[in-house]
Amino acid sequence: MARFTKSKGFAIAKKYLILTLGCLVLAFGSAAFISPLGLVTGGVLSIGVIIQHFISLSGSDFYAVDIITGAAQVVLLLISFLVLGKKYTIRTIYTSLLYPLLFSLFTRVQVFGGLSLGNYICRLFDPADFGQLILAALAGGVLVGVGVATCYHAGGSTGGLDVICTIIARNTPVKEAVASFALDATLVLVGVIATRDVRIALVGVIGAFTCALAIQYVYVNAESFIIADIISVEYEKIQEYVHKNMDHATTVIDVTGGYSGEGKKLIRVAFSSRELFAFRDYIGNVDPRAFVTFTKASMINGEGFDPLVRQKNNQKDKDLHG
Repeated sequence: MARFTKSKGFAIAKKYLILTLGCLVLAFGSAAFISPLGLVTGGVLSIGVIIQHFISLSGSDFYAVDIITGAAQVVLLLISFLVLGKKYTIRTIYTSLLYPLLFSLFTRVQVFGGLSLGNYICRLFDPADFGQLILAALAGGVLVGVGVATCYHAGGSTGGLDVICTIIARNTPVKEAVASFALDATLVLVGVIATRDVRIALVGVIGAFTCALAIQYVYVNAESFIIADIISVEYEKIQEYVHKNMDHATTVIDVTGGYSGEGKKLIRVAFSSRELFAFRDYIGNVDPRAFVTFTKASMINGEGFDPLVRQKNNQKDKDLHG
């Protein structure tokens, strides 16, 4: 068993602090803008918003969005445990439970004149004013996107439909990003059909688009890549983990120890920085004496990453065509 050090404890505390901050921002954006305005922007929250619409149509004033969202998160956690296994589920369980809890607190706990924080903020906008409705959707989309991206930066996930996307990606050729887009688009379409309100539907699409842009700006554009060189007696287990769990290729190089003169195997692998914590923890558990160097890379192209795009030589084209 790997020895627990102060630096490792600090890294774990920092990770969960960032995850908590991400859940706070996500829950606040959901409770203050998305849910009270009945916007369908994708994700587990939209399931609750759609069901709440039908509850309201039945004449009941019972609010159930937070209850439905929390229940859906728990069900998806169970599916994750049964299908994806314990390791994946442990990485998502904290945010999967914290987010709906904070969302419920922002929605139900009265703090301003009998209003919850979420409802108080929402009432600053007039739903009858289309311009203000769009502003609320933009604010909600930005907050939700920043919250999700913050969790991604800490190597975590907000759970929910990410579980379904991961299952699809592992069992079909469809990538997670494509599956996520398809699921969110389906929910938005269902929301449009259910509400039959063109204004709310359009604003929901704007909120979803803004959320995607926020994730792109905060997380994807800021994402860095890592190249790891690992020398370990357990290189076969580490290589198998990289292939099966991280879905990355490896390069195995024969090296010789300069001091001992012993022949060793070095594994080189490139991966996203968000996979660093889980990968480092795995190596530490399999071989605490492994020698590992992690080097940041600003860009990686090739199979499994952004493809190498052959740029046209415009001057050559001009010469060829006169």
